[in-house]
Parts: sequence; C-alpha cells; structure tokens
Amino acid sequence: MSAPSVPRAPGSGQAPPPESDGSALPASERLRLLLEHMSEAFLSLDTRGRVLECNARAGTLFGVPPEQLRGQEPWTAVPALAGRTLHGRLLTALETRQPARFLASLPPRSWMEVSVVPVRDELWVLASDITQREEAQALVEQTEKRFRLLGERFQVALDSAQMAVWETNLVTGQVFRSEGHDRLYGYPEPLPEWTHEKFLASLHPEDRPEVEAQVSGIFSNDVKSYTSTFRTRWEDGTWHWLTSRATVMRDGEGRPMVVRGAILDITALKETELALQEAVRVRDDFLSLASHELKTPLTGLLLQMQMVRRLESEAPSSSLDSPKVRARMEAIERSLRRLGLLVDNLLDVGRMRHGKLDFLFSQGDLSALVSELVERTRDEARLAGVSLAAFITPSLVGRFDRLRLEQVVTNLLSNGLRHGGGHPMEVRLERTFEGARLVVRDEGPGIPEADRERIFARFEQVKGAARAGGLGLGLFIVRQIVEGHRGHVHAEPGPGGRGAAFVVELPL
Repeated sequence: MSAPSVPRAPGSGQAPPPESDGSALPASERLRLLLEHMSEAFLSLDTRGRVLECNARAGTLFGVPPEQLRGQEPWTAVPALAGRTLHGRLLTALETRQPARFLASLPPRSWMEVSVVPVRDELWVLASDITQREEAQALVEQTEKRFRLLGERFQVALDSAQMAVWETNLVTGQVFRSEGHDRLYGYPEPLPEWTHEKFLASLHPEDRPEVEAQVSGIFSNDVKSYTSTFRTRWEDGTWHWLTSRATVMRDGEGRPMVVRGAILDITALKETELALQEAVRVRDDFLSLASHELKTPLTGLLLQMQMVRRLESEAPSSSLDSPKVRARMEAIERSLRRLGLLVDNLLDVGRMRHGKLDFLFSQGDLSALVSELVERTRDEARLAGVSLAAFITPSLVGRFDRLRLEQVVTNLLSNGLRHGGGHPMEVRLERTFEGARLVVRDEGPGIPEADRERIFARFEQVKGAARAGGLGLGLFIVRQIVEGHRGHVHAEPGPGGRGAAFVVELPL
C-alpha cells in the first residue's frame, strides 16, 4: 500500500492535512499557516520580479486573488501599480539586492509601509496597510494647522483690540500670558517672567489698595469672578488705564486653584471720557457766562428805557434832541451793539462747527474801516475812563470781507477795553511788504506767555486775576476770520513788557 499524499495548505486548492497523534506539522506547512495568519501582506519575488509566493493578505491589499499574483510581476497583475513608488523601489531592490523600507501609495487612496529583504535568490516583501494611520496623521496635522491659524488670528484680534489673556495656576505657581500681555504694561518685548509683585509695583498708588483687596478676596470668600480697573505706569513715565476681568476656578472644597482672565487697554476710552467730562464742564461754564454776558446789555437797555420814560414823564415837552435824551439813546445804542456782537459771535461759532463760515470779498479801504470803528468806540472808551489813540496809515485798499473784518477790529477793541484795566489803548494800522499790519495794544496786566496761544481757542480766557468776563469766543473768532483772509494773528507783550498787543497781518 502506498503512503497517503499530504494535502496543501489553505489557498492551495486542497484540504489541510488531518491531525495526527502528537506528530508535528512539517516546516513548509507551518510557514504556510504563519503567512496566512499574518496581518502584513507577504510577497516573494524571483530575480525577474515575478511573484513566487504570496498570502491572502497580499491579495486583499492589492485587490486581486493570490492566484492572479503568482507567476506575474505585481505591476503586471495590477496595472495601476505601474510607474508608482512601489514599482520603482522594488526594481531598485532587485537590482541592488539591498534591503529597504519605504512608504508607498495604492490606488485609489490607500497607503502601505513596505519592507524589502533579499533572501538568497528571492526578494521578500512585507507590506502593512497604514491608510488609517496616515489619515489620522493627516487629520492631526490639519487640526494643528487650523488651531495654529486660529491662534494667529486670535492673537491679531487681541493685538488689534489692545487686549491680552492670562492665567495663574495657584497650585503649581505657573503663569501664562498671551504674547501682547507685557506690551500693555509698556514693555516692547516679552519679559523673561511675570510676577504678582511686578504687577503690583506698576500700579498707581491710588489704585493699589482696591486691587490688592480684590486679589485677597479670592482667598477669603467664594467670589467666582471680578473686574478691576487701574492705572499702570510705563517705563517712560506715562500712565495707562487697564481693565481686567477674571474668573476663579475652585476645587470641591472651594479653594481657588486657577485664575484666568482678559485684560484690555482702555486708555483711549478714559481719555475720551475725561474729554467729555471737560466738554460738559466747559458747556456749563459757557452757559453760565453766556447768560451773564447777555443779561448785562439787556439790563442796560432796560435801565436806559426806564430813564427815557422817566424823562418823558418829568418833562413831556422835552425834545429827542435834548442832551439828556441823546445821552440815553447813545447808551441804548452801545448796549445794542454789544448785544449784537455777542449774538454774532455765538452764531459764528455754530457756523464754524459745521464748516459754514462764509466770506464775501470785495474791494475796500481798510484804513477807512478801522478809523470808523475806532471813532465808534471812543464814547465807550471815554465812559470806561480809557484814552484811545489811533495811528492809521491812510488809503490801505485791498480785497476783504468788510463785515468780517469789522468783527475782528470790534472784538479786539472790546477785548482791550475789558482787559486793559482802564489804562490807555492804542490802535495802529500800517502798510507792510505783503499787505497791512493792525496792532491793538493795551497797558493792562498783560498775558502770561503760557496763555498767549491758548486764548485763541474756543471758550478760553486768561486765568487768574487777569480774567475779566466775556464768553471766551472773541479771540477764537478773530483767528478764524483772519485765517480765512489768509492772514495771521498773535499776541505779544506791549512795549517795555507792559500790557498786551494783538497783531493782525493781512494780505491785501
């Protein structure tokens, strides 16, 4: 009787060998079982690259039955491999007989890690499907990129808003702060470290007690969040306003563990707030002054009208040309002119705010205009006990807005009468190379050097003892009108340092 034949391993087309009592499997069969149960694909190639043996995992990975692979080159059995990385690297290994390890892609979207080992006349190839790992890695890289972009955008947003975030771990002592944190405290570059002591040292002395009390409150009560606003001193000596909003994270016992928050530079907001408060104060002061200044000529008008009526009742036959009546009528006229000047100034300020201050230029004699206004002011100067002298070069003809320049001269004369302290005044008009130069000088207390530019601003006046009423609009309007004529106006001390002189230079 002949010996029974030994069946081939699974995948060979024959049944596996029957179990025998205690007999060991042949080495070839063990190799076959090992290859079939491997998670890696296995190929053995001859010197021409043809597949001598392969396992079922190789067929699954390449998408063809193992029988179709055997006896053929892999790229012949699977044409989609031709020209790809696997094709080229296997040909190189067949030629050099050197081991290799590389990554290769399989169509349509699979990845495998390949190890090549020469064994005698064969080339053994082990391939692992790492598609999921590569996809996971790609997802991680994509996620990291997205978070990096988000982080960059977040930092740009923080910088644009002059804002930073911070976190203090009270358990480990670690402090985190975003990139722009130290810039909010005046440091152009991040410091090596940031400490609570450095923070406290930067605070304004008036703000430090409240901030320290808030920080201490974290440990003495169950506060979950707090907001603090304070000033911090920069290295250049300037003070900046910051506001910080923080959240406290606690453990089960209520002990604080982590404090994190955001800090914002509100210096511009505070400056705007202070400016608004100052604007409200200026408005209130202006309304008070305006009511007083407008009331003064109105009271004078009422008084003069009462005097005229009294004269009429006492002497019904008195003529309007009588000295007493004429004096009252002149007083009424002066009050009306003053009232008209105040109203004009108020209206012009409103027009200037909306850019509507208009000019009507025409040919005229500036000398005649100034002479007329000086003569019109003499009675008011006489009643105020002021000697008014005028030195006017005749026939200074040019193009200007007569009504606007009348405002300029009238405001300067009124300003001298108000602030001159009853001392003599002088008006000079002379020709210059570029046009005309008008000087209105008084011998009053003068204007401090620090105020000589400020008094031309709206609602501004000389402070202290030199202040003598008014709305603080006259000189402001003078400058606007003079500059509208392409001229210049400034204040300077009078001759010998006495009093003040207002100099107007106009092209003609």
